[in-house]
Amino acid sequence: MLERIKSRSSAERREAIDQLAEAGDPRAVEPVIAALKDQEGDVRASAANALGQLGDKRAVEPLISMLNDEVSFVRAAAARVLGQLGDAKAVDSLTTSLKDGNSTVRGAAAMGLGSLKEARAVPALISAVRDEAPDVRSAVATALGDLRDKRAIEPLIYSLKDESRMVKLAAAIALADIGDKRAVAALTEAVANEKDEEARSQIKEALQRLMASPD
Repeated sequence: MLERIKSRSSAERREAIDQLAEAGDPRAVEPVIAALKDQEGDVRASAANALGQLGDKRAVEPLISMLNDEVSFVRAAAARVLGQLGDAKAVDSLTTSLKDGNSTVRGAAAMGLGSLKEARAVPALISAVRDEAPDVRSAVATALGDLRDKRAIEPLIYSLKDESRMVKLAAAIALADIGDKRAVAALTEAVANEKDEEARSQIKEALQRLMASPD
């Protein structure tokens, strides 16, 4: 497999990387890190994902560098995997990626920051609550819920009135996760105003969970 990772065929290089990741052998980490510099974007993305599976912190710095890759799906893979690896060194770079020109990268950066659970990411995530892309706003709301930081209460209440159903639901769940009773009135209003029956049921469930949480 270590030989096949140098094959002339990009499909074979990708396959070798995937197999090395599944094998889970620490000896695979350095060759897969080297594959982050492959000329093909899909091979670089496969390498990033493989490093997430291998779970070795040696990959953190190389993956931070990949946040500047010219290909957006490679940057997104790097952001997602940095969250999985759980190293706080990635916080500042992921925060910068919340302003990436590609919405998939911004969403992946938000998810990565949510996984890292570092409080210093909260102000940047709060700023991203008003991102132009609904999938990013949803990822940001979820990340703020993961961080359980009460500074996010007001921004998440704002998101309950979002035009996107998935953003409203993500905000409702995040408010329940944070567990601050200041959000009870806003969630009650959101339930009353929601026209979609399924969404109303899910927001109501978040409200009930919040009301049942300890003070």
